[in-house]
Amino acid sequence: MQPIEGRILNLWNTCSEGTKALGPGLRYVIWTQGCLRRCPGCISPESQPIKPKLVVEVEFLADDIAKNGKLSGITISGGEPFLQAASLSKLIQLVKQKRPELNVIVFTGFYKDELKWNDAENLLELADVLIDGPFCLEQISDKGLRGSLNQKFHFLTDALKGCREELENAPRKMEVYVEENELVTIGIPNGKQNIIL
Repeated sequence: MQPIEGRILNLWNTCSEGTKALGPGLRYVIWTQGCLRRCPGCISPESQPIKPKLVVEVEFLADDIAKNGKLSGITISGGEPFLQAASLSKLIQLVKQKRPELNVIVFTGFYKDELKWNDAENLLELADVLIDGPFCLEQISDKGLRGSLNQKFHFLTDALKGCREELENAPRKMEVYVEENELVTIGIPNGKQNIIL
């Protein structure tokens, strides 16, 4: 499914109330649906199929983010966010019109130097931190926000440079919620999980 002129996003899920497990402060999380990489050991294989899952209008999602006054930032993961770069760029632009103080972290399975098409470059201009590279099970990491050691942190603005140590080396956090009779976990797991209930 292709987004319609930057007006639609196809998502796997969101965390609209906010989490502290995927970056500094309380963060709205967006997981996009669809990824071509199929990395062995992927944390969210359910988000890989390129098919409609949770289809939302960009303006509706922007309003939902902007109205939560407790948020300090947005984390975008997947799936592969850059497959929907045009719609995500529009989303961040709309959010920043109302909440310019919110910072943005984006995960991608691409390496930064591969993100050379126009929509990808537009999304990079709106992000504060990019965590890039495919997940590599043989190089699994046990701290910070990267899943494996081949993944790099790119501080694209100064907004989160003061959080470098936290992003790169802090102990992992996992949050567990009960939603409609199922457990939902948020965070990057490892063998030494710090569970927040």
